[in-house]
Amino acid sequence: MTQLFVQLAASVTGNVITIVALEIVAAAIGFIIAWFYAKAINTPIIKGLEADKAALNNQIARLKDDFSNLNKKVNKLDESIGKLESEIAEKDKKIKVLSIETIDVGRFVISKAKNDEIYFNLKAPNGHIYLTSQMYSSESACFNGIESVRTNCSDDGKYERKESVNNKPYFVLKAANGQIIGNSEMYETEAAMENGIESVKRNGISKTIVEE
Repeated sequence: MTQLFVQLAASVTGNVITIVALEIVAAAIGFIIAWFYAKAINTPIIKGLEADKAALNNQIARLKDDFSNLNKKVNKLDESIGKLESEIAEKDKKIKVLSIETIDVGRFVISKAKNDEIYFNLKAPNGHIYLTSQMYSSESACFNGIESVRTNCSDDGKYERKESVNNKPYFVLKAANGQIIGNSEMYETEAAMENGIESVKRNGISKTIVEE
Protein backbone atom coordinates (compact mmCIF):
# COMPACT_ATOMS: atom_id res chain seq x y z
CA MET A 1 0.00 0.00 0.00
CA THR A 2 2.73 2.38 0.89
CA GLN A 3 4.58 1.53 -2.27
CA LEU A 4 1.46 2.20 -4.30
CA PHE A 5 1.03 5.60 -2.64
CA VAL A 6 4.64 6.48 -3.41
CA GLN A 7 4.20 5.53 -7.04
CA LEU A 8 1.04 7.60 -7.25
CA ALA A 9 2.71 10.62 -5.69
CA ALA A 10 5.64 10.33 -8.04
CA SER A 11 3.26 10.10 -10.98
CA VAL A 12 1.33 13.21 -9.86
CA THR A 13 4.55 15.16 -9.28
CA GLY A 14 5.80 14.26 -12.74
CA ASN A 15 2.53 15.39 -14.30
CA VAL A 16 2.63 18.69 -12.40
CA ILE A 17 6.18 19.32 -13.52
CA THR A 18 5.22 18.50 -17.08
CA ILE A 19 2.22 20.84 -16.89
CA VAL A 20 4.31 23.64 -15.40
CA ALA A 21 6.97 23.14 -18.04
CA LEU A 22 4.36 23.23 -20.77
CA GLU A 23 2.85 26.41 -19.32
CA ILE A 24 6.31 28.03 -19.19
CA VAL A 25 6.96 27.03 -22.80
CA ALA A 26 3.53 28.33 -23.79
CA ALA A 27 4.16 31.61 -21.97
CA ALA A 28 7.55 31.99 -23.65
CA ILE A 29 6.01 31.25 -27.04
CA GLY A 30 3.23 33.76 -26.30
CA PHE A 31 5.76 36.42 -25.26
CA ILE A 32 7.82 35.81 -28.39
CA ILE A 33 4.73 35.98 -30.58
CA ALA A 34 3.56 39.15 -28.80
CA TRP A 35 7.01 40.71 -29.17
CA PHE A 36 7.14 39.99 -32.90
CA TYR A 37 3.59 41.26 -33.29
CA ALA A 38 4.37 44.46 -31.40
CA LYS A 39 7.53 44.91 -33.42
CA ALA A 40 5.66 44.37 -36.65
CA ILE A 41 3.06 46.96 -35.62
CA ASN A 42 5.36 49.57 -34.04
CA THR A 43 8.35 49.43 -36.40
CA PRO A 44 6.57 51.34 -39.23
CA ILE A 45 5.31 53.85 -36.68
CA ILE A 46 8.82 54.32 -35.29
CA LYS A 47 10.24 54.65 -38.78
CA GLY A 48 7.53 57.17 -39.62
CA LEU A 49 8.28 59.16 -36.48
CA GLU A 50 12.01 59.09 -37.25
CA ALA A 51 11.28 60.29 -40.80
CA ASP A 52 9.09 63.07 -39.39
CA LYS A 53 11.86 64.00 -36.96
CA ALA A 54 14.41 64.13 -39.78
CA ALA A 55 12.04 66.25 -41.87
CA LEU A 56 11.48 68.62 -38.95
CA ASN A 57 15.22 68.89 -38.39
CA ASN A 58 15.68 69.73 -42.07
CA GLN A 59 12.91 72.31 -41.85
CA ILE A 60 14.52 73.83 -38.75
CA ALA A 61 17.84 74.03 -40.61
CA ARG A 62 16.13 75.74 -43.57
CA LEU A 63 14.36 78.16 -41.25
CA LYS A 64 17.66 78.98 -39.58
CA ASP A 65 19.18 79.69 -43.00
CA ASP A 66 16.16 81.83 -43.92
CA PHE A 67 16.45 83.67 -40.62
CA SER A 68 20.15 84.28 -41.22
CA ASN A 69 19.44 85.57 -44.73
CA LEU A 70 16.67 87.81 -43.40
CA ASN A 71 19.05 89.20 -40.78
CA LYS A 72 21.54 90.02 -43.53
CA LYS A 73 18.81 91.75 -45.53
CA VAL A 74 17.67 93.65 -42.44
CA ASN A 75 21.24 94.79 -41.80
CA LYS A 76 21.54 95.98 -45.40
CA LEU A 77 18.22 97.78 -45.10
CA ASP A 78 19.41 99.40 -41.85
CA GLU A 79 22.52 100.61 -43.66
CA SER A 80 20.39 101.97 -46.51
CA ILE A 81 18.06 103.65 -44.04
CA GLY A 82 21.06 105.20 -42.26
CA LYS A 83 22.41 106.56 -45.56
CA LEU A 84 18.99 107.92 -46.53
CA GLU A 85 18.61 109.56 -43.12
CA SER A 86 22.03 111.18 -43.54
CA GLU A 87 21.05 112.42 -47.00
CA ILE A 88 17.77 113.75 -45.63
CA ALA A 89 19.61 115.53 -42.82
CA GLU A 90 21.97 117.13 -45.35
CA LYS A 91 19.06 118.22 -47.53
CA ASP A 92 17.31 119.64 -44.45
CA LYS A 93 20.41 121.71 -43.72
CA LYS A 94 20.50 122.96 -47.30
CA ILE A 95 16.78 123.76 -47.17
CA LYS A 96 17.27 125.71 -43.95
CA VAL A 97 20.19 127.63 -45.43
CA LEU A 98 18.24 128.37 -48.59
CA SER A 99 15.21 129.34 -46.53
CA ILE A 100 17.30 131.78 -44.51
CA GLU A 101 18.81 133.18 -47.68
CA THR A 102 15.45 133.60 -49.39
CA ILE A 103 13.50 134.99 -46.42
CA ASP A 104 12.27 138.49 -47.15
CA VAL A 105 14.37 138.78 -50.34
CA GLY A 106 12.92 141.70 -52.24
CA ARG A 107 13.42 143.07 -55.73
CA PHE A 108 14.99 145.91 -57.64
CA VAL A 109 12.43 148.23 -59.22
CA ILE A 110 13.64 150.45 -62.06
CA SER A 111 11.74 153.71 -62.60
CA LYS A 112 12.02 156.86 -64.71
CA ALA A 113 12.21 160.32 -63.23
CA LYS A 114 10.41 163.33 -64.74
CA ASN A 115 13.58 164.38 -66.54
CA ASP A 116 13.78 160.88 -68.12
CA GLU A 117 16.71 159.88 -65.96
CA ILE A 118 16.62 156.36 -64.56
CA TYR A 119 16.96 155.16 -60.97
CA PHE A 120 16.13 152.07 -58.95
CA ASN A 121 14.71 151.25 -55.54
CA LEU A 122 15.50 148.13 -53.55
CA LYS A 123 12.10 147.09 -52.23
CA ALA A 124 10.90 144.52 -49.74
CA PRO A 125 8.21 142.00 -50.77
CA ASN A 126 5.65 144.27 -49.06
CA GLY A 127 6.80 147.25 -51.15
CA HIS A 128 8.81 149.02 -48.46
CA ILE A 129 11.84 150.87 -49.92
CA TYR A 130 15.18 149.95 -48.33
CA LEU A 131 17.52 151.79 -50.67
CA THR A 132 17.18 154.40 -53.43
CA SER A 133 19.88 154.80 -56.05
CA GLN A 134 21.34 157.92 -57.64
CA MET A 135 20.08 159.02 -61.05
CA TYR A 136 21.47 157.35 -64.15
CA SER A 137 21.49 158.60 -67.71
CA SER A 138 21.13 155.16 -69.27
CA GLU A 139 19.55 151.83 -68.51
CA SER A 140 22.88 150.02 -68.74
CA ALA A 141 24.35 152.34 -66.10
CA CYS A 142 21.34 151.62 -63.89
CA PHE A 143 21.89 147.86 -64.25
CA ASN A 144 25.54 148.38 -63.31
CA GLY A 145 24.37 150.16 -60.18
CA ILE A 146 22.12 147.20 -59.28
CA GLU A 147 25.03 144.82 -59.78
CA SER A 148 27.15 147.04 -57.53
CA VAL A 149 24.52 146.70 -54.79
CA ARG A 150 24.68 142.92 -55.10
CA THR A 151 28.48 143.02 -54.91
CA ASN A 152 28.81 145.37 -51.94
CA CYS A 153 25.67 144.92 -49.82
CA SER A 154 27.10 142.08 -47.70
CA ASP A 155 30.14 144.13 -46.60
CA ASP A 156 29.31 146.13 -43.48
CA GLY A 157 32.30 148.37 -44.18
CA LYS A 158 30.56 149.67 -47.31
CA TYR A 159 27.79 151.27 -45.22
CA GLU A 160 28.29 154.81 -43.99
CA ARG A 161 26.08 155.82 -41.06
CA LYS A 162 25.01 159.45 -41.21
CA GLU A 163 22.70 161.95 -39.58
CA SER A 164 20.47 164.43 -41.39
CA VAL A 165 20.17 168.16 -40.62
CA ASN A 166 17.15 167.41 -38.50
CA ASN A 167 19.10 164.80 -36.51
CA LYS A 168 17.57 161.67 -38.07
CA PRO A 169 19.89 158.74 -38.74
CA TYR A 170 20.27 157.24 -42.22
CA PHE A 171 22.92 155.40 -44.21
CA VAL A 172 24.44 155.28 -47.64
CA LEU A 173 25.87 152.26 -49.44
CA LYS A 174 29.16 152.86 -51.22
CA ALA A 175 31.08 151.02 -53.90
CA ALA A 176 34.72 150.01 -53.58
CA ASN A 177 35.79 153.33 -55.15
CA GLY A 178 33.83 155.27 -52.54
CA GLN A 179 31.04 156.29 -54.91
CA ILE A 180 27.57 156.31 -53.36
CA ILE A 181 25.38 153.55 -54.81
CA GLY A 182 22.23 154.32 -52.86
CA ASN A 183 20.67 156.14 -49.90
CA SER A 184 18.33 154.85 -47.24
CA GLU A 185 15.23 156.51 -45.85
CA MET A 186 15.37 158.59 -42.69
CA TYR A 187 14.97 156.66 -39.45
CA GLU A 188 13.68 157.67 -36.06
CA THR A 189 16.34 155.75 -34.14
CA GLU A 190 19.81 154.30 -34.74
CA ALA A 191 18.45 150.84 -33.95
CA ALA A 192 15.92 151.21 -36.76
CA MET A 193 18.72 152.32 -39.08
CA GLU A 194 20.78 149.23 -38.19
CA ASN A 195 17.75 147.07 -38.96
CA GLY A 196 17.54 148.84 -42.31
CA ILE A 197 21.19 148.00 -43.05
CA GLU A 198 20.57 144.35 -42.21
CA SER A 199 17.55 144.38 -44.53
CA VAL A 200 19.68 145.69 -47.39
CA LYS A 201 22.26 142.98 -46.68
CA ARG A 202 19.54 140.32 -47.01
CA ASN A 203 17.60 141.81 -49.90
CA GLY A 204 20.48 143.30 -51.87
CA ILE A 205 21.41 139.87 -53.28
CA SER A 206 18.07 139.63 -55.07
CA LYS A 207 18.14 138.56 -58.72
CA THR A 208 14.69 139.99 -59.38
CA ILE A 209 14.51 143.16 -61.44
CA VAL A 210 11.25 144.77 -62.57
CA GLU A 211 10.54 147.98 -64.45
CA GLU A 212 7.73 150.35 -63.66
